[in-house]
Amino acid sequence: MPPPVFDDALRGYAFAVLKRDNFRCRYCGLDGSTSFANWLCLSWDHLLPKGHPHRDDPEYIVAACSFCNWADNRYFDLVTKRGLKLDGLSQLELVQQRLPYVERTRSAYREFWERNVARDHADDDGVA
Repeated sequence: MPPPVFDDALRGYAFAVLKRDNFRCRYCGLDGSTSFANWLCLSWDHLLPKGHPHRDDPEYIVAACSFCNWADNRYFDLVTKRGLKLDGLSQLELVQQRLPYVERTRSAYREFWERNVARDHADDDGVA
């Protein structure tokens, strides 16, 4: 009997990319292999915008947790304004180029969480 075919990201279409990246978010390092809850947070991130001829090439898709995936959701709209480029860059260079924008958004959310949500600021989720 052939194995089941899944049409969702975690078990199906993104699984090869997630496995290649060791089930670890390429932006924040969340490790999906350490807990079921972490694994459920994993997704994949296209490093190139819709319409780009290489957008769906697995080389230009990386593992990302849900937050990092959408953290800078205007990234592609602002590439030119920010003086960035997409063509001619490797997967690693594209991740490194986007990382500061993801980290900035993460930091702003962290500050909000600390002021408005956290019950005990001594408890840390371990992810900056």
